[in-house]
Amino acid sequence: MSLQLINLRKIAIQKELEITFKEKSSGRSWKIARDGVIKFAFPKPWGDPLDYSPEQVLDSADEFNLVVEGRQQVLGRKEMEEFVADALKSPQSAKTSDEDRE
Repeated sequence: MSLQLINLRKIAIQKELEITFKEKSSGRSWKIARDGVIKFAFPKPWGDPLDYSPEQVLDSADEFNLVVEGRQQVLGRKEMEEFVADALKSPQSAKTSDEDRE
């Protein structure tokens, strides 16, 4: 399964986690916040032109950092593809399931 930005945004919102994807060779990276907003993972030096998009970095990203409630997990590309496939099979987050039981 190929990784798509829309699916990562959806999972970030549903699971309330922050996803940073990075291309290790160049250091280029982007972050998806818990609310689905995409932003630079690290501040860009003022005046430097932006010569890459989130989609370009995602296509070649080889490191994915997931942060939820202060806990951090680093995944490789294959692991992230499996995580996304599993998350899309069961779209409701654990928190939503808990709320349904109350």
